[in-house]
Amino acid sequence: MASWTGAEVERSITQPTSADGAPAGPAARRAARGVDGSAVEPEEQISLAPHAWGLALVFLCLVVYFVSQPNGNNLYLHFVLQAQAWLDGHTAIPMPQYQDVMPIKDASGTPTGYGIIPFPPLPAWVLLPFVSIWHLGTDQHLLATVFAAIDVGIAYWMLGYLRVSHNIRTLTSLFLGLGTVLWYTAAIGSTWFWAHIVAVGCLLLSVGMALAADRDAAEPLGFKDAASSLRRLSWPGGRLSVVLLGTLGAAGELLFVLAGGMASAASLTVVGVVLSLLAGALAVVVAGRPGVLAPIVTAVAVVAGIPVLLFVNAQSQVAIVLVDVVLLVLVIAVWRAGDRPEGRVERARSSVWAALSNPESLQVAAGILFGLAVTARLTILLGFPFLILVGGGGTWLRRAMLAGAGAAVPLVTLLVVTYATSGHLFNPAYDYLYHVELGEYGGVFNYHSDWSITDIRYIPQNLGIMLFGMPRILPQFAGVYPGDSGTPLCVATSVRGLFDTSCPLAIPEATGTSIFLSSPAYLLAPLAFIPLLARKLDRVTVGATLAVGAIAFVNLMHFSQGWVQFGYRFSNDFAPFAIVLVALGASRLGRFWPVLVPLVIASIAVNLWGTVWGVMLGW
Repeated sequence: MASWTGAEVERSITQPTSADGAPAGPAARRAARGVDGSAVEPEEQISLAPHAWGLALVFLCLVVYFVSQPNGNNLYLHFVLQAQAWLDGHTAIPMPQYQDVMPIKDASGTPTGYGIIPFPPLPAWVLLPFVSIWHLGTDQHLLATVFAAIDVGIAYWMLGYLRVSHNIRTLTSLFLGLGTVLWYTAAIGSTWFWAHIVAVGCLLLSVGMALAADRDAAEPLGFKDAASSLRRLSWPGGRLSVVLLGTLGAAGELLFVLAGGMASAASLTVVGVVLSLLAGALAVVVAGRPGVLAPIVTAVAVVAGIPVLLFVNAQSQVAIVLVDVVLLVLVIAVWRAGDRPEGRVERARSSVWAALSNPESLQVAAGILFGLAVTARLTILLGFPFLILVGGGGTWLRRAMLAGAGAAVPLVTLLVVTYATSGHLFNPAYDYLYHVELGEYGGVFNYHSDWSITDIRYIPQNLGIMLFGMPRILPQFAGVYPGDSGTPLCVATSVRGLFDTSCPLAIPEATGTSIFLSSPAYLLAPLAFIPLLARKLDRVTVGATLAVGAIAFVNLMHFSQGWVQFGYRFSNDFAPFAIVLVALGASRLGRFWPVLVPLVIASIAVNLWGTVWGVMLGW
């Protein structure tokens, strides 16, 4: 293994002795060093070179994503319609001329012309600032390319908290951007793909926060060490945290009781606010310091405050002018105060930064970002074990409770927003659309009317798509239905070409392609378990593996696996955890780590082929 330098490992936050008395890990008890024992330069002396590499990756992917889809056509704009509806003061959207919208009917059963989308709200929430300016003319495809490129930059930042060389860090980030289906996702940018892009960004930030808070997560632990850690576990926060947990459970039950009794959305909103306050109180009790609330306050201000201003702007121009004046006065006041040496503003800024950057606060922030990712893609919820094993807090219970308190705020908000939109805590549009697809495509895709929308019996056929899905080789027909169906090929000629739409050598199968065929660098992920041969494993490897396995398992239970796609788009849900395993797997090959290079090149080549074909086929 090559040694690291300060320019190759980017970390800024140490993990001190935990507040509950748990001892700090090995990295806090010895001088920083690489796996081969060589010294690591002080991290305060990090050069700007890594940041330049990260920006270069973002720019490269942005250019590639943009030129991949020259037409920029996007026929499916559910989230743009939803954002505009919110700005207009409505929860339902006008019925579009395309799929995946449940129509709303009046008491007589007559369609009202409005409908409910089945998707979680965060992707529409992110679009609010843009829709407030460009309205229904918002270019969601362009935003998808920009945000997906930013995701690659976030991945580069996140991987900087792993003890891997800069070469591996850069190549793994490049692999995510151009060697996985994130490329195809950005090139298409329609409703379902935009949701993936938003979720991936939030999840990468969450993983990065957890790694930043836990400097020992990648340190190998023996089985005896793990057993000793279990014996040392004590209940965080004492009796007060038990009381708060019980109260949280009671308030959560009240939320479901009120929803079952068809209470008003305002009533559920009050209970939701109480739940969020209780979650914040739990975080304070477990961490032992009120500063842990800083990430929650920041998240509420950003995620809730900005949309509120946009709603005000949409409803009243006079109100937004008053808000602008107040903000301008505040900015001038802060600027004047900050210009003074040793001023109050500077002291306040230092205090806020200290509150945000301690390990417990970072774990709460990781939980908030994780919860936000769930409000874009629900199945990400199953990745929570990662935050139990990795993050600030010192023990598994403290990590879980701090991250859980942070995640509770966006998750409770999700329930309240869903109820306000649909009258149910869980969106009924899912079940409606399942029965629509059963009627239209059930026989073609082997859907079963007597099975539920998420059923363990769907796993075998879906696992075949995820692991063994193949493109059509020397195809006779081109179409979105499986098998020999669609437009006849090679009618006028029998000479086949790589990108010849009339007579191709191969074309993607619209039901999906094996993740190992479309992204062969994923084959390095199992090598992260090499330390197991010496009866040692680290918490990052175990946590990431549990997250990947749990998310993939639930996705495979879903009746549909993302039809009309190249690759396997559901892999975006666990990609942030999977690339951690790829980076660790490559690093544990020691001097043989360059095997990552041809695998990344092969991954990029396959995704280039698949993305070009997806665009040419109009997917």
